[in-house]
Amino acid sequence: MWLQGELQLWQAGAVLAMAALGAMLGVWCAQAALVYGRLLEADAHADAGSLLAALRIASRRKPGAALADASPRVPSVVKWLSASILAIVFGAALAHYGFTPRSCLLMIAATMLLLLAHIDTNTRLLPDALTLPLLWLGLGAAWLGWANISLYDAVAGVMVGYGALWLLLQGFRLLRGIEGMGYGDLKLVAALGAWLGWQALPWVLLAACLTGIVFAMVRHKTLFPSGAYPFGPFLAAAGAAVFMAAPGLHLYFY
Repeated sequence: MWLQGELQLWQAGAVLAMAALGAMLGVWCAQAALVYGRLLEADAHADAGSLLAALRIASRRKPGAALADASPRVPSVVKWLSASILAIVFGAALAHYGFTPRSCLLMIAATMLLLLAHIDTNTRLLPDALTLPLLWLGLGAAWLGWANISLYDAVAGVMVGYGALWLLLQGFRLLRGIEGMGYGDLKLVAALGAWLGWQALPWVLLAACLTGIVFAMVRHKTLFPSGAYPFGPFLAAAGAAVFMAAPGLHLYFY
């Protein structure tokens, strides 16, 4: 009994330590996204190198010092929210899967999703330097058997996620003459399809659209809001939420 109690105590300590790591990475994501936004303001044609530079700057002890005039502090509420999200994800992943490749991949994917959400909020861009690696990481996890879906479902998720939305986007442009969604959003949906499979994508889009509409209604204090908002944060949040219930949701499409 004593050995069992000591083992449980060690496991609880490991989960808390991983949650603390997630909290630190959450704050880092918020800072990195803010720095990346300032770099884009200085150079509208910034590429993946600028993203890497932003990540390096955010990793410094005082990242604001590198861009003293251009990098304001991240709001405290954003820091706490980001830290809480990744702390919960990291702790839950370790508690559920233990120290396994699957848990490590989930933590990496969650960090990339949070970083994408912050970048889209600040810049209205979803850089290929993050969406494409996230997509390939999902396909690799399915291929190696470290995901909850088969490689067939992962590839189908990529094809359906990008192809169906591309057709919808073209139809919307023909009808309205404007772009209804950025191509970065399409790539993010395709990446989520690689992780979740094609069966879960309708739930991801439904949840993202509903939360986006509710957010706009609350923001404008009206039932009929207008204007455009970054869709990436809602997609990232919906994808993470659906992932937790994806096996059960798949049953509706079999």
